[in-house]
Amino acid sequence: MFSKIAINNVKRSFKDYSIYFLTLTFAVCIFYSFNSIDDQTAMLEMSKSTANFMATLNNLIAGTSIFVSFVLGGLIIYANNFLIKKRKKELGIYMTLGMSKRKISKIFIFETLLIGFISLAVGIIFGILVSQGMSVITAQLLAVDIDQYKFMISISAMVKSIVYFGIIFLLVMIFNQVTISKYKLIDMLNASKKNEEVKLSNTLVSMVIFILSVILLVNSYILIQKNGLNSEGALLIVIVLMGVIGTLLFFLSLSNFFIHIVQKRKRIYLKGLNVFILRQINNKINTNFLSMSAICLMLFLTITLLFTMFGYKGIYDKMLEGNTSFDASSWLMTDEEQKVNDIEEYLEIVNFEFEDYEKHSFYSVYELNLTLENLLFDYLSEQEIIDFRENYMDGPLSAMKISDYNSNLKLKGQEPIDLKDNEVLVVSNYAQINGALDAFMENENQITIENKIYTIKNDAPIEENILTTGTIIDFFFLIIPDSFTADLHLASTGFNVIYDESHAEKSEEKFSNLFETISGNTYIEDKFILVFGNTIDQVHTRVHGSTATIVFFGVYLGIIFLISSAAVLALQQLSDASESLERYKSLKKIGVTEKQINKAILIQTFIYFMVPLGLAIIHSIVGIVVVNEIFRTYSQSIIGSSLFMIAFALVIIYGGYFYATYVSFKNIVRNSN
Repeated sequence: MFSKIAINNVKRSFKDYSIYFLTLTFAVCIFYSFNSIDDQTAMLEMSKSTANFMATLNNLIAGTSIFVSFVLGGLIIYANNFLIKKRKKELGIYMTLGMSKRKISKIFIFETLLIGFISLAVGIIFGILVSQGMSVITAQLLAVDIDQYKFMISISAMVKSIVYFGIIFLLVMIFNQVTISKYKLIDMLNASKKNEEVKLSNTLVSMVIFILSVILLVNSYILIQKNGLNSEGALLIVIVLMGVIGTLLFFLSLSNFFIHIVQKRKRIYLKGLNVFILRQINNKINTNFLSMSAICLMLFLTITLLFTMFGYKGIYDKMLEGNTSFDASSWLMTDEEQKVNDIEEYLEIVNFEFEDYEKHSFYSVYELNLTLENLLFDYLSEQEIIDFRENYMDGPLSAMKISDYNSNLKLKGQEPIDLKDNEVLVVSNYAQINGALDAFMENENQITIENKIYTIKNDAPIEENILTTGTIIDFFFLIIPDSFTADLHLASTGFNVIYDESHAEKSEEKFSNLFETISGNTYIEDKFILVFGNTIDQVHTRVHGSTATIVFFGVYLGIIFLISSAAVLALQQLSDASESLERYKSLKKIGVTEKQINKAILIQTFIYFMVPLGLAIIHSIVGIVVVNEIFRTYSQSIIGSSLFMIAFALVIIYGGYFYATYVSFKNIVRNSN
């Protein structure tokens, strides 16, 4: 009998359950998709190092899923609480008909099980579809071959989803029983007649608190801009507290302050249903200021997280351009006190030999008595000069002789370049930093080095590094003639390698082992020697692996936070719809048309969704500018590269919840006739 009543209740209240059902389905879908990455990518062709990275990534996702399950558990219990409050009157009717609280609890248990089972099944089905796309994204992030990909269902992710959400639904059922046992019959029957208590109604106090909140927020913005993320200990805590308290006070006082301002403008205040709309919003924001503050801060974290994540990936993608021309590269930093300053000699000491099929070339890099700042000074702004000095970019310029440079070109299958005794070439990616190098190349065709004038042979810098590296690095080399007579200081010696395709796998393993070995064994006669090396596979794994970790982590948490924020706002609005039905009926009785009521609902819902998002965007702009300063150190900006992705996520998820809420709100009011 109870199951029959529960099924009928779910059918009858399906529209009330729509947001709840949508949220559960979204949550299960996202949870399954991220936890199925291990199985989904198992068939991708990966190197050993990439496979090792995937194991680390899966462990990270597993750990994050525990945190996510707590967030979703709290969200589902919160949503369930709204549904029970909405049905207080219905529960009261059950009790007046002689049904005990225990039997009512059984009905809710069946309802929770039914909704849980449907959302779990639908969520996993959508998760299976979404996870197929995740495999493609993973392959692109890791730059691995997807030819062997096939449709895959992850049993482990399915079991994990059922276990995690089974526990959450069990907690929901316990919560329902505890909640129902506390209700009194008189409270249930009069639930619809009760309004939520307004936390702050005094206009003067609201204005003072609002001004105080703005002062706190502005000061926190200024302090974080001035000190950045390097703010230490107590100062950083103070900045965070000022931001959180300022946000709380902002939402506590906002509605009263806003109404006071609008009331001064009678033409706006008395126009149409504005009085009704403002009072509705005032009650809701004021009584829910805590949840509004939490949602605002969650949206701030989501936007900043997504911005940083996509910006980080874009920077590393950009960095790889021109920095991975060779299959393997190594270099030894020279020191006058070292016994060995030639990498060829070093390789002999460690008994390393090249195979005939491993094409390679050795090179030397020198330092000139000239800095980049000296060279570009006339084209740098004051701030750019400060940035150069702060980022240690004003050191001696590096140079390579044309014979070594041509050996590298030959290794890549390119034609050598002729260079006269009075000519130099510029090889650099500094033009990506600012316009100084481009302006210099456009206006200057000569460089003076130690009182000798050299003509710059190329019109624009060659943006390709002389070695393969996986670190964020800006490079600038002058390619000088072999007859260069000015003072030269040997900075490093190294080699580059291009594999033969038929032995590529073997060579990759050989050089990977070499670089792993020399990185931990760099002492010769008790003298520490700096030797570095990268294979192209190691660089791709390091760069793609780190960016993939950040992207997955950011998207996972970002979507969960976004869904949670939008779902809570939607539930609060629908709760408001049920509690305010008598007010809407009164509007109809005095002649307000359905079109005007729908417009009022649209404006009310829009403002309710936009207020926390608006403040979150302001917080995020400050946060992004601060984070961007860190990326500026590496000569790139994150602003702009991720704007489209953030806007897309907000429109699809946040906008989707807004529209669903508006439609549900409208239907509740329309069906109340």
